[in-house]
Amino acid sequence: MNKIIQYKKLIDICEIITGEWGTEITENSQNIVSVIRTTNFLNNGKIDIQNKELIKREIDKKKIEQKQLKRGDIIIEKSGGSPNQPVGRVVFFDLNSNEVFLCNNFTSILRVKEDINSKYIFYFLRNNYKINKVVKYQNKTTGIINLKLQNYLNESCIFLPELKIQNKIVNILDNLENIIEKNQNYLTHLVVLTKSLFTKFNKNGVEKQLNDVADIIMGQSPLSQSYNKDKKGLPFYQGKTEFSDIYIKEATVYCNSPIKVVEENDILMSVRAPVGDVNIATQKSCIGRGLASIKPKKIDYLYLFYLLKEQKSKIEKIGVGSTFKAINKNNISTLKISIVEKDKQNKIRNYLSFIEKLKFTIMTIILITYENMKKKGVEKD
Repeated sequence: MNKIIQYKKLIDICEIITGEWGTEITENSQNIVSVIRTTNFLNNGKIDIQNKELIKREIDKKKIEQKQLKRGDIIIEKSGGSPNQPVGRVVFFDLNSNEVFLCNNFTSILRVKEDINSKYIFYFLRNNYKINKVVKYQNKTTGIINLKLQNYLNESCIFLPELKIQNKIVNILDNLENIIEKNQNYLTHLVVLTKSLFTKFNKNGVEKQLNDVADIIMGQSPLSQSYNKDKKGLPFYQGKTEFSDIYIKEATVYCNSPIKVVEENDILMSVRAPVGDVNIATQKSCIGRGLASIKPKKIDYLYLFYLLKEQKSKIEKIGVGSTFKAINKNNISTLKISIVEKDKQNKIRNYLSFIEKLKFTIMTIILITYENMKKKGVEKD
């Protein structure tokens, strides 16, 4: 009986076709083609040729015939990257176009054997990248990070069931991807709606300084020996690491000798690298010098939170510093804000709170979908 499930090295099932860059176009150029670069890569594995410029280059006719992209090809980044973004990203080529495309010399094409679903291999490679399996196959020369592609493919084994099972897995993952994409679009629309509603209702307010409506307390870091992870003392926040959309996340560090203490519903603002981000405290806590506490008085705390959130770009411009930007108590205290009457504050608060709940629900759906994708992953441990 033939085996229908097996492990295969990627090097044995993928043909490597190097990318081309060619030469600049001149008046006499004849063999002009569109070249996909890593700037056209999206994190979801798709190719963006609408929002990112597609470069035209002149390339030798024979090379065009040998290296033009075909539907189902995988493009892998082999050079470039950055300290925060390793090389090894992949995109799936399935553009509906009669145009001829090549990929540039910082990438390679992986053309999968015909009896294998290439998108199944794509999902495997994208998962490898997400879990940092590509990192050990990188080296750095002359400031550029390169992927040791042959080694990577030779040492990567994939669980390869029969084709009809591959097709089923790809269909499931495609459906999950569509759910994520649709919900991320909803989130984008909700962000736009938040801004438009705030602009609509926060008109004709009275201009005041922030210290007219709130008390400002700058954070101060306690002695390091007072830090602990045993939940002794108060939750300690040094900067914006635990910030979420509205309410700060649970602290990972506690402090049994706090110096600067905040209360539930105080607004926390990041005051250094970066500046201007805000969150709301969920309980009595201790803050370090990367944060300031804004304690509302005679003003709704959620309304003030949304008001400050809309001021982020303005606050960023106030920041000073050559290495990293920072703001001080005076910068925060004298910040000019326009405040509307109480009934409008409540209306803004209610509308935006409802939108935030919708955003939370959508994010939950996205996270659950990601978890489902992990469970249906195709990588070999």
